[in-house]
Amino acid sequence: MTNPFASGSNPFEFLLGDMLNMLGSQKGMHSEMARQMAISVANVPADQPNVDPLDRLKYEELTKILEIHLRTFSALPDMQSQNMVIEVVTRVEWAQKTVSDWERYSKMLQKVAEVHQDQQEIGSELPAEIEQSDNWAQMIQNLSKVIGPSMIAMQLGSMVGHLARVAFGSYEIPVPRPASSAAMLIPQNVDLFARDWELALDQVRLWATLREMVLSAILRAPLISERVEELITRHIEASSTSLRQIQDRLGQLDLTNPEGLQQALADPSGIFGTEEQNDKQARIIEEIRTTIATIEGLTSNAMSTIGSRLLGNSAAIEEAFMRRRIERSDGERLSEQFFGIEITRAGIEKGQDFVKGVIERAGEEGLAPLWTREGAFPTLPELDAPGLWLARLELDT
Repeated sequence: MTNPFASGSNPFEFLLGDMLNMLGSQKGMHSEMARQMAISVANVPADQPNVDPLDRLKYEELTKILEIHLRTFSALPDMQSQNMVIEVVTRVEWAQKTVSDWERYSKMLQKVAEVHQDQQEIGSELPAEIEQSDNWAQMIQNLSKVIGPSMIAMQLGSMVGHLARVAFGSYEIPVPRPASSAAMLIPQNVDLFARDWELALDQVRLWATLREMVLSAILRAPLISERVEELITRHIEASSTSLRQIQDRLGQLDLTNPEGLQQALADPSGIFGTEEQNDKQARIIEEIRTTIATIEGLTSNAMSTIGSRLLGNSAAIEEAFMRRRIERSDGERLSEQFFGIEITRAGIEKGQDFVKGVIERAGEEGLAPLWTREGAFPTLPELDAPGLWLARLELDT
């Protein structure tokens, strides 16, 4: 297709026209854009080494030891049918796999983002003919119409790349992975964490492996994974992000400056900034936070109980990890915003108190409805009063 803006008076019309043609005609390019963005952000410093084979052996041994303890722990979903293999990877490998695992959510967002005027979905193809126009605003509208999927793809890549720099494993953000996806650990990040916080390396490695296996057990339980996935889907579907919003923000950029568009593409958060939540989103986010707090409580209880047997006192590791999570950079926070998840000390402590309260009243088996009964996750009031939660479940039997 020839450049439809080739005869325009503005020299930047050539650039915009070429971008329209490229973005509108190449199918399947958005997955590759997300992958390349993730690799670029994760691979800092460049040319990072492969995982040391000795480290692989150490983590395999840790996994076998921890599996024995986890399979007899009743305050977690049954792990007999789960694959306890942990894949040890580099930051780049983690980023590539995570882009693939989370791509379905970015595709959901692409479908939600619609053209304001005619409600056309964001993934539509560029028309075969674009009438020549000297109207700069019309050009921006056409650009925003096809650039939306690219911006969303690069947002996914950006947030995954930033997270790859700090993540211990697959569940740095407690989002379920596909059943076929093996749990991952990034030794480079685990070792860097131990060094930065002056903690014993062997203890941190054991603690990080245990946490990954615990979260894998929780988030692979069908009722729990379905619950989290449903809430994330509802959050994305309720998003107010639209092509009109993208169009407005692109219109505010100084596109006569070649660096302006480049910066916008390199920093997707500049286009997809935080929007004021509507009432529907606020209700969904409340449900997400309550659910994630419960998952954090289950995780903390298992880590405390099993960790104390193997590590003695792991309080220093737990506190350092807590501080690192709640003091994330903006790039790392982008992942939480995307899924409607917010990791806070208060939220984690609420979940911990809920799980402790249930165990005090009904023993560890009292937690089982969370992964054996549909609709059993606590509401926000029940999170603060586990006795109410137990009473509701008793009435429902």
